[in-house]
Amino acid sequence: MTMKNVKNQSAKALANVSLKLGKVSADSACCYIFHQPKVPKNLKKLKKI
Repeated sequence: MTMKNVKNQSAKALANVSLKLGKVSADSACCYIFHQPKVPKNLKKLKKI
């Protein structure tokens, strides 16, 4: 494997993990009672109805 191929595979894996984490966090609330951070518009699109 070339170094470029390894970088591309790791970047794709990181992108997939961050997308799945974003989907999970869009459907959940903050665990703290008094703090709910603002949600970006693009993340609201991932929210389940």
